[in-house]
Amino acid sequence: MNRTKEQYNLEYRQIEDKWFDEWSAMGGSESGKRPDWYYRDEQEKLRKDWYKSLEVGDRVHINHYTDVDPATIIKRTEKMIIVRVDKAELDGQWKPEFIPGGFSAHCTNDSEQINHWVIEEDETGSTERFNWSEKYGVWKNKSNETVSPGWLKYYDYNF
Repeated sequence: MNRTKEQYNLEYRQIEDKWFDEWSAMGGSESGKRPDWYYRDEQEKLRKDWYKSLEVGDRVHINHYTDVDPATIIKRTEKMIIVRVDKAELDGQWKPEFIPGGFSAHCTNDSEQINHWVIEEDETGSTERFNWSEKYGVWKNKSNETVSPGWLKYYDYNF
């Protein structure tokens, strides 16, 4: 069954609501009790199903530890995907603001950049291969970088 991102998010929230209802029925934080982790397992299974359902043409992002690059799936088999890295440029409305700290400086508005990237498909972009890890339920490459649904760009100015 192919689900949209909205359907996955809705199902995920419904699982959270079931957990919260059970926790509340047990007396909430006053009781010191917690429901079974069954719901967490249920959410994890849903996330794995979502990730495994990615298809050719889906827009994804590559998690390079703290940085994130947008990409598009261009080939897929049952256990392997190949993605093409897409172009991303800041729109000029956001500028990093630095204060002294860390090794040299700290970017105080780092999290605000996420909505200021202009992303375009790049037919000449580099390609990367990712294999499905049944153990972790993710698409991983040899460097342990992963692919997740959604077209995002993020540059960590604080790393």
